[in-house]
Amino acid sequence: MERPRDQRRARLPADTPVARKIADAYPAMPAALRKFADLVLSEPLHVARLSVHDAVALIDVSVATANRFATTLGYEGYPEFRSELIAGFEALLEPFTRMERKLAAKPTPATVFQASLKEDIANLEETLGMIPEETIMRAARLILGAERIFIAGFDLSAHLGGLLAIGLSNLGTPVRTVESGGGTIGALRHLVDYGAKDLVIGIAFPHYFRETLQLIEYAHDRGTPVLGITDGLGSPLAALATESLFVSADHDFNPPSSTAIAGVVEGLVAAVNSLKPAIAEKNRQFVEESYAYMAAKGGHWGKHD
Repeated sequence: MERPRDQRRARLPADTPVARKIADAYPAMPAALRKFADLVLSEPLHVARLSVHDAVALIDVSVATANRFATTLGYEGYPEFRSELIAGFEALLEPFTRMERKLAAKPTPATVFQASLKEDIANLEETLGMIPEETIMRAARLILGAERIFIAGFDLSAHLGGLLAIGLSNLGTPVRTVESGGGTIGALRHLVDYGAKDLVIGIAFPHYFRETLQLIEYAHDRGTPVLGITDGLGSPLAALATESLFVSADHDFNPPSSTAIAGVVEGLVAAVNSLKPAIAEKNRQFVEESYAYMAAKGGHWGKHD
């Protein structure tokens, strides 16, 4: 049985019931049970997918050892232990379970393409009903009132944050995002002197990256206002945010849907611009100054005129 190449990615979260039970029982476990416990802690997703026979074959212990491990943790047997292990990852795996079900029906590429667009339309329509007018006004005023803005987000959220940064670039307010080479520590170098007159905008969707939440918590604890762009009240980002814009971003093939989130980002930029009409002239000036670097529709785009 082949084992995963990168065990670090799949470690069992410490706050799951199985992890807590292992932590309590581990000191008194004999060597064979500790060996199986180490496997569960380091490769929980892999163990959850396997039968008991395949799981014990990974580390050359007996089925009886796996059953003793389960009863030591307080379960009736291995099947009950495995069910709770799987339950701890249900939220993580559910989107991919949906994807597998859809793919099992053998849809055509055209069908998948059309379904994707329909999902995005449905997400945008649902999002319209999730963000009240007064929330949009408060979010826009938070942005306009900030002396400095930092946008916190990693992976997909980093790209969406870049889109937001471009949209806000003509405000005259310094706007920064997480630098690809700096990571969390690089971001903290910028946030270390942020305060009540600044703003941190966090973008986080399931499954929420700890780095984003750590930056938001740091800003929150220092009294810096936080504007969250996330999926709902259950989001850990919403619990820390001064104001939140909630987005429906479900997608069967590519969760979360970046289309709906990008739509909210562009809508937010438009809302901010509506409160600062002079920004239209700034945009005009930008185009006039940068025209030499642009290609007019149907025009020449080579290096030389």
